[in-house]
Formats: sequence, structure tokens, C-alpha cells
Amino acid sequence: MRLLFWSTALVCTGVAVALILWAVLGDAAGAERASAVVGAVVGLAGLVASVFALRPGSGAAVRAGGRGAVAAGGSVIGNAIGADSRVTGVALAPRAAPGPERTVSAQGEGAVAAGGDVTGNALGEGTEVTG
Repeated sequence: MRLLFWSTALVCTGVAVALILWAVLGDAAGAERASAVVGAVVGLAGLVASVFALRPGSGAAVRAGGRGAVAAGGSVIGNAIGADSRVTGVALAPRAAPGPERTVSAQGEGAVAAGGDVTGNALGEGTEVTG
């Protein structure tokens, strides 16, 4: 994904520099027409990229790396993570409307990451949460 981002940024910068040089050194009217066409094409490409990015499931990358690492793409409610950890009482209900999906990553020993709410959890050794 980074390669796509940087290559797109490089191409756009090159096109912008070329249009500026064309307008300054050459035919300003021709550069104006070309920039209008380029603007329309880039706008359409942006629309397509936005629709692609907003479709359901497009950002569902959840990763955990390392010993004891935990990653959750949504809410983390009422969990006991770690030796001798416990959650007692009534667990809280998650929110009715989840937010947009996010890329979530937890790396390293004992790392914890969540893409939503983190409430009512016992994280670590010997921890306790009472509801």
C-alpha cells in the first residue's frame, strides 16, 4: 500500500511540475486546457478511490505479533488477559453502532490493541475488574 501511495504522489508531483513549466515556458492557453483535463481525471480517480476505501470490509486488517500480544478489530469489553486476571460482575454491553473499521496492530510482548471501546478489562498479571 505504501508503494502505491508514494508512486501516486511522485506521479502527481511530476505532472504538476510539468504543467507549471508548460504554462511558464510555453503555451499558457494549452497548459490551462491540459490542467482542466488532468483535474477532471484526478477528481474521478479520487471518487473511485473513496468508494473503494469506504466499502465494507476494506480496512479489516487485524494483527498481533509477539508473545501474549492481543489485537481486536472491534470493542474489547469484559475480558481477563494475563495470568491470574479476572473480571467479576455483569459485563457491559458494547455500543449499538460500531465505528468504522480500522487497521489494528499489536506488536511486542504483552502488547494490546483494540479498534473500538476498551472497558471493563483486567489486563496484566493478577489484575481484577468488578462490574
